[in-house]
Amino acid sequence: MRAVAWSQTLTSLPKERKPDVVAQQATTDDDAVRKQAELNTEWELVRRAQSFDNDAIHELYEKYFPKIYNYAFMQMGDVQAAEDLASDVMLKMIESINKYTFRGLPFGAWVFRIARNRLIDLHRRRKRRGEVDLSETLSTALANPQALAERALERGQLQIALKHLTEEQRQVIVLKFIEGFDNRSVGRIMGRSEGAIKSLQHRALGALRRIIHPEDRY
Repeated sequence: MRAVAWSQTLTSLPKERKPDVVAQQATTDDDAVRKQAELNTEWELVRRAQSFDNDAIHELYEKYFPKIYNYAFMQMGDVQAAEDLASDVMLKMIESINKYTFRGLPFGAWVFRIARNRLIDLHRRRKRRGEVDLSETLSTALANPQALAERALERGQLQIALKHLTEEQRQVIVLKFIEGFDNRSVGRIMGRSEGAIKSLQHRALGALRRIIHPEDRY
């Protein structure tokens, strides 16, 4: 989980300094090599799963079930609903894995897109039935933004603060700063362009600043 990274983004700005071009380029190259190696390793694991290798399927399940559960819980704030959605997504992942084709993005982007679609379907079904939307339960209980911010900071309950964002802003924060996807992958999951993701991120971070630090002015 990368909650520390996004919280630092909210509270600090980088100090102005002269860039070390050579060092930055070396770091960028190292990161690119590392990411490509990770993609290749996971793609090999997926190919084994597509050949019905039980160990590979189990490894993918163990890797993505907690990620999808966390993603769902951040959206809904309900343990049982998050577990049900994660189980449903894992079943769909296993059933559809032979349809997956590697296109340069992490396998996780494909899995999270399934999760996002399932989450949208769940919200739609609840609205048709006249049920309370699970994404509204926590924000209803803590309608006061100041109380929300205090509780979020004191207990580390990020999902509480997220309830005061729009659905798409919440998705961007969770996918990028908690799950660690890059803008391209987030765009693939959400069906949006990289430019749209950057804009959503900017607005979402601004909203979180106002919620968590209402005394500040940006």
